[in-house]
Amino acid sequence: MINTVCRYFFWFMLYSFGGWIMETVLYLIRDKKVVKRGFLFGPLCPIYGFGAIISTALIYGRINNIFLVFIAGFFLCGALEYITHFVMEKLFHAMWWDYSNRRFNINGRVYLNGLLTFGAGVVLIIKVIQPLVIKLTDMIDDTALYIICFVLYSIVIMDAAATVEDLKGAIKALKGIQETIIGNVQKGVDLTEEQIEKVTSTVKNSEYWKKYIDNADNNKTFNKLKRSYPYLTFQKYKYLLDIILDKPIEEKARTDIKLYGTAETIPHKEESNEN
Repeated sequence: MINTVCRYFFWFMLYSFGGWIMETVLYLIRDKKVVKRGFLFGPLCPIYGFGAIISTALIYGRINNIFLVFIAGFFLCGALEYITHFVMEKLFHAMWWDYSNRRFNINGRVYLNGLLTFGAGVVLIIKVIQPLVIKLTDMIDDTALYIICFVLYSIVIMDAAATVEDLKGAIKALKGIQETIIGNVQKGVDLTEEQIEKVTSTVKNSEYWKKYIDNADNNKTFNKLKRSYPYLTFQKYKYLLDIILDKPIEEKARTDIKLYGTAETIPHKEESNEN
């Protein structure tokens, strides 16, 4: 039993590292720069590891037909990605990736082209990679395998704990900013410019703003999240900073009427004399 668990964990780590390498190379080719992928700080993409392990456990040695392997991988990995997105969304109130602008997507969590890639990837794993991985594992002595797995497990646990703790701090900061705003603004009341400036000043002087927003460029969690997940948005707080900073949205400005007090609305002398 222990040997089986260690073997699967070792495979999980191999595939997670392999997924991280693949995504890093793809982004390097596309964007011409190195982008660290994955949720963790270390060089791992656990979703690839889970996908490979689930596919291996349920398909390897059980389904031989390539077409059926493709279909099984299509649905298994698609379900894994959808569930992972859903769970992380509920835990952190954030969207880590968004496919809503892709055709044939489901709630922006999965889309057809991605699922087709998953199906092909599972065929490659089951038919080519996994037999080689098993041979590699068989070459490792059981005692050495246990030691390797224990070391890797300890590193992953520490990495995951540090990542989650940092992310919780970021979310706590956003909640703190939100509470500061709510504490200074009454809903449904039109605020004067002076009151708005006072609220903005209070927010920007708050502990959370100074620690997480002003120092965002020095915050390793924020920087990694921005690099790894360019489409990451905090669902509960995605409009919060725009409200505080009050950035105008030019494309939403009315064009059917001129703003009072501008040059276009100031009456000329002739018009004034006529009146």
